[in-house]
Amino acid sequence: MFSRIFGKPKQETTALATLEKLTETLEMLEKKEKLLMKKVAEEVEKAKEHTKAKNKTAAIRCLKRKRLYEQQIENLGNFQLRIHDQ
Repeated sequence: MFSRIFGKPKQETTALATLEKLTETLEMLEKKEKLLMKKVAEEVEKAKEHTKAKNKTAAIRCLKRKRLYEQQIENLGNFQLRIHDQ
């Protein structure tokens, strides 16, 4: 009954646990960044193929996706910097 009123006791975290969690998130963010870099390269190649085939609209769509991936990479980089600051 008291747990409903006062809530459940919070688990205490140690400094080592938080450091491990931060390193795991950094590794995950680096993996995401590598994957997005591969996608950017693929979109550039697709855009080149479409321009050779004179398909301008498909090439523009590829370049727009490339720009979106680059924005995501920039956001991940900012997030990594914030984690490093902690």
